[in-house]
Amino acid sequence: MDRAIEVNDDLVGVWTGGGTAGVVIASRLHQYLPNARIALLEAGPYEVDHPKVNDASIANIWVPLMSEGLVVNYSTTPQEHLNNRAIPNPAGRLLSGSSAINIGNWMRVSTTDCDLFARRAGNNKFTFANMLKYFKRIETHYDSAADVDFHGFEGPIHTIRGRKYPLRNAVQESAKQLGHEYNTNGTKGDLIGLADFVQCFKATSASTIARQHSARVYNLSGVDVLCNSPVSRILLDASSRATGVELLSGKTILASKEVIISCGTQKTPQLLMLSGIGPATELAKHSIPLLVDSPGVGQNLFDHSATMQTYKLKDASLGYAKPFNGTNRPEYSHDLPTDFSLFGHLPASELAPYLVSDGFSIEQHDLLGEKKCHYMALTFYDAVVVHPQLYPTVKGNDGAHITLAAIHMLPISRGSVTLESADPTANPVCNPRFLSTATDRFILRRAVRENIALASTPPFADVLDGEVPPLGFEVLTPASSDAAIDARIRAFTGTVSHPMGTCAIGTVLDGEFRVKGVQGLRVCDASVFPEPVAAMPSCMIYALGEVCAEMVAGIV
Repeated sequence: MDRAIEVNDDLVGVWTGGGTAGVVIASRLHQYLPNARIALLEAGPYEVDHPKVNDASIANIWVPLMSEGLVVNYSTTPQEHLNNRAIPNPAGRLLSGSSAINIGNWMRVSTTDCDLFARRAGNNKFTFANMLKYFKRIETHYDSAADVDFHGFEGPIHTIRGRKYPLRNAVQESAKQLGHEYNTNGTKGDLIGLADFVQCFKATSASTIARQHSARVYNLSGVDVLCNSPVSRILLDASSRATGVELLSGKTILASKEVIISCGTQKTPQLLMLSGIGPATELAKHSIPLLVDSPGVGQNLFDHSATMQTYKLKDASLGYAKPFNGTNRPEYSHDLPTDFSLFGHLPASELAPYLVSDGFSIEQHDLLGEKKCHYMALTFYDAVVVHPQLYPTVKGNDGAHITLAAIHMLPISRGSVTLESADPTANPVCNPRFLSTATDRFILRRAVRENIALASTPPFADVLDGEVPPLGFEVLTPASSDAAIDARIRAFTGTVSHPMGTCAIGTVLDGEFRVKGVQGLRVCDASVFPEPVAAMPSCMIYALGEVCAEMVAGIV
């Protein structure tokens, strides 16, 4: 799709970053302003038709794609509360960005999280009630009989519901005994409970699915798409107006209307700082001339973290786990073997002491809201992320093991993205400071305990032979001490690759995605989230791209 753009060509808009949001914005802008010339610049290659990318059934797609240069690893600095381990954090480096490599778990942000986003932005556009039309616009819902007031049926993103596996009823019943009711209305703003696992993939047959990354499902015809075109800096004039960008090649591309940055949570703040927009002290370290002092650029980094446990089934011959011998159905080939997303809420009485110990006032603290989903749990009917040296008796896809994942959704720990150097080809320094607060450590510990309780509650417990711990660690049971669980968390917790927040709306940006202190420059990607959201963020990122496009076009 690359079309020649000469040096200093004058375009209405330049979109730097052809990831999830960047593609949405460019596509919609061409739709809204059909006579305007729009450039979409992507540092990576054009691989919209790559067979590995489009086959959504390939597990851990980022591993083979990393060797092809389509995935970059923004590994963290050593994390103090995770045994000083550097945590890998992959991101897509191709047109479509990380929407081309993710697991496609599709869920809406809750009313409480959307409304907090709106308050931080100072713009009611972002409340759940107002975002609903965008959630509907982007989807073709899997159930054609679903409520039309809450679901769309003509959008670019098709969804599929979780499959019904042999242990579904057992998991559901045990979860119910622990107080987790089956929730059929999670898409209406309240996620708490047990909801069907939904993915933004399209079923192409009874046993096959296709990935619907942004550049595959949004129309980019009429947009000047330039792949393999990394940007080195944003160009500002003497009045602090963004006038275009300079590529690593030295070529400049100018824009008469706006420049929009959609390079992701790690690269967007790096590009701003390399362009002289950021914290004065950080720029001074690297002798970068300060053009706009914006202290929040690169700050406020947060991410979802997860701890996984492996359990052995009593009888592998019953077909309860992958490859489901004797129970297999065609749709079980539709990727991840799981039925539900379980969202758990923790009462204020449990959280408040930890917040106080972290120095927070508990008066109306956002974490204490009634509908907050503090953690998510998933049951995978397979052994997931088991290193053979740590789990010598466990084989993936052996029908004998399952995995329970506990995910911390609303961290209050905050980190940063800073510069390694003034070299635009260098990766930024990413330090999310995972679990650096007592509150976050408690929430993840509590989530792990809930998974232990689930595995210990019949009828689910009746089919399990107990946990298989990694070598050197004790089996975790309901009687395990906090210290034992914390030791496991420190040694094995990782990210689910949802970094957010480094160009937060309400601080770095105003309520319409505009960079404060700069004219003609906006940011729209996962970096704009002012607070964590208790959901996989991709649906919200698509919706934010839709909102941003309307704002640029003057529709709202």
